[in-house]
Amino acid sequence: MGEAAPHGEGLRKYQRIVIDMDICISCGACVAVCPVQALELDQNAKARLIWDKCVDDFSCVKVCPVNCIWPASEAPEASKAKSGWYRFNRVLEDLEKKIFEEWKAKYGITGAPAEV
Repeated sequence: MGEAAPHGEGLRKYQRIVIDMDICISCGACVAVCPVQALELDQNAKARLIWDKCVDDFSCVKVCPVNCIWPASEAPEASKAKSGWYRFNRVLEDLEKKIFEEWKAKYGITGAPAEV
């Protein structure tokens, strides 16, 4: 199947994606195409990223019919400021929390993760 989910220092190399759930039409195309199951539909059937599983495949960007998914480096500021479009699959270790904070700073992510 897909690659194993990255852990520890391995999380540093990915830029990941940003999803604007307000634009999402709940089609599920991104979830279906992700080779590492790094996307899911939330309780409102909107696409949500599982941050620590994403390995920059970007298939999701290509299949989205409403263009609500971007590589983090290309995402609109307004979308990066929204909360709830990503979550963690597990409790992050201290190093991983540091990498997450660096990712937020590098890509200007100001929105908070979903509380699941």
